[in-house]
Amino acid sequence: MMRIALAAAAALCFAGTASAGTLHCTFTEPFFNIDYDSATGKIIYTSPNDVDDNGQIKPIIVTETGKLVPDPDWQDHPKLYLKNGDETIVTLTATGQGSDGMSESQFPFEAWSSGREGGCETGKIPAWEIYEFYEDFGIPF
Repeated sequence: MMRIALAAAAALCFAGTASAGTLHCTFTEPFFNIDYDSATGKIIYTSPNDVDDNGQIKPIIVTETGKLVPDPDWQDHPKLYLKNGDETIVTLTATGQGSDGMSESQFPFEAWSSGREGGCETGKIPAWEIYEFYEDFGIPF
């Protein structure tokens, strides 16, 4: 099953035709999220540390020209870079073992941003929980 998920992730990453997709990455210590929409090119950073006067989380638009770029020389697992021009915002590796560091969720991508490790999922390949998998197949845990 893991190989199928990784193959699907690789197929999405390196598909020849362009289509719009979304990417959601979550990190802990400190807590922050990075979201990317390929249709708009927007990379948005959110953190509970960045709030407005009403205490609401204030999204920060990093760029509106973001791009997800595959590493042509990847080894073992597909690797991509979420970029703002020449600056790498997030490095992603399609291992199927990404983690947000606080939940039981397994993310399709391991992620690194600002020296922090996290997990990323896409609109088509979401994070999943092993306990739900076990439950679906009647495996006691």
